[in-house]
Order: sequence, then C-alpha cells, then structure tokens
Amino acid sequence: MCLAVFSWQPGADSVLQLVANRDEFRARPTSAMHWWPDNTILAGKDEVAGGSWLGANKLGHFALLTNIRPGFIGYQATRSRGDLVRNFLSYQLNSTQLSSPQLTSTQSIEQYHQSVITEIEAYGGFNLLLGDGERLFWFSSTNPQGRWLEAGIYGLSNDSLDTPWPKTELAKQQMQAFLDSGKTTLQQSEILTSTTVFADHQLPKTDVPIEWERKVSAQTITDEQYGTRCRTYLDWRNARFNITEQQIDSQANISAEANYLIEV
Repeated sequence: MCLAVFSWQPGADSVLQLVANRDEFRARPTSAMHWWPDNTILAGKDEVAGGSWLGANKLGHFALLTNIRPGFIGYQATRSRGDLVRNFLSYQLNSTQLSSPQLTSTQSIEQYHQSVITEIEAYGGFNLLLGDGERLFWFSSTNPQGRWLEAGIYGLSNDSLDTPWPKTELAKQQMQAFLDSGKTTLQQSEILTSTTVFADHQLPKTDVPIEWERKVSAQTITDEQYGTRCRTYLDWRNARFNITEQQIDSQANISAEANYLIEV
C-alpha cells in the first residue's frame, strides 16, 4: 500500500473513514480482498510472500501498511512487511464452550506493538496503522515508539505520517472537501483518483531515479509495469465495517468492485 488518507474521530462513537491505494508491480501475483480460508481475516493477499497490506477481522480490528522509501532503498530485510498486517489480524477461536465459541484476540495493540519493535530491523521500512474500533495507533521503522492518534485528518504515503509530499497533501484536501460536501459515502468522492504527475521541483528526494520519482508522484499511477492496482474505501462506525475494494487497471479504470460488511 502506497498512499492512504483518513479522517479519525475518536470518542463514544468513534468514526474512521479511510481511502487507500495499493501500488505494486502489475505482474506480482495478488489476490483481491477476500475472506481467508480460516474465515478470520478479510484482506487482499500477496501471493508471493503471503502477507497483506490492508485488512480487518471479525473482532473489529484493522491494520494498514505502507512502505518507507527514504533510507531503505536496497535494505536487506529478512521478513516480509506483509506479515505485520496478517499477524495482527489473526485471532484464535476459543472453543471451550462449544455451544457458543468466542473470538479471542491473540494480542492487544500495545502487546503487538512491543513484539514488533523488538525485531523491527528484520523488516524493510514501514508504516503500520493499527485500530481496535475505539483507538488508532501508528508507528514506523523511523518512529518505533509511535503514538496514539487524536481526532483529525491524516495522510500516509512512503515516508513518515503526514510527510508533506504533494500527493499526500492533495489527499488531505480531498478528504476535507468530502467531509464538507455532505456526501454520505466515500465512493462519491474523488479522493486518491488524480493521475496528475507533479512538477520536478515539488517532488521528494527518496534515492530513486528522477524518472521513477515522477511516475510515482501521482495519486493513481497508470504505468503499464508498475501502478495502482486497487483502491479501498473503509468506513468504521457503530461497531461495523463497511469496506469496498476496487480493482484498478493501467488506465485508471475500475475493472472490478466488491463490497463487504463486518458487524462486531
């Protein structure tokens, strides 16, 4: 996942509204969002390494991952970053009472965070956003301690949270415009749909060639070899997730769409 924007309003009735684009090589084997075989995780799946970039589970837990480029180009990781999403969302079915088995989380956000930072050097650069329906926590390779997020609009791309890259700043403006519009569903917005490539003087410097920096500066990347492959809309409120995932082709067209509801 390479670009996300979200509005977070914590409280008695917490609301998370999020849009995220996943950018990847188009030839990399990937499964669209689906319920995994044990029916515990709803997520897309990287069929090469076995992990995911965004997902939720029936406990109302949520995770989103982006990579970090600056300082990590060429980094030799020993574990896949996609494991970070999969492992947080995995849970156990407590069947001690077979008539009414209960879902039991394996780890809280706090426990999971601590377990990851003890081996954080095994992964390439990453941002990880974790939610449990009432709270939202972010940490990264460059900020291992992380922080609990307060109310606001946040942008996340391939650097630290709210790093002011042009496409991230545009995404936050788009989210604010949506909230001000009175529209009821995220899919009615134009959030993250821009294919505009930004001017060279606006581009970040992330140790990749300028040709690549230009290409990936767009919110929706339309290159034939590497580009935006899916867009996910997530709305969490009143103990339910409404999630829509759209498959995006190299012309920025929606080639497929699926909707999911999780009631906690």
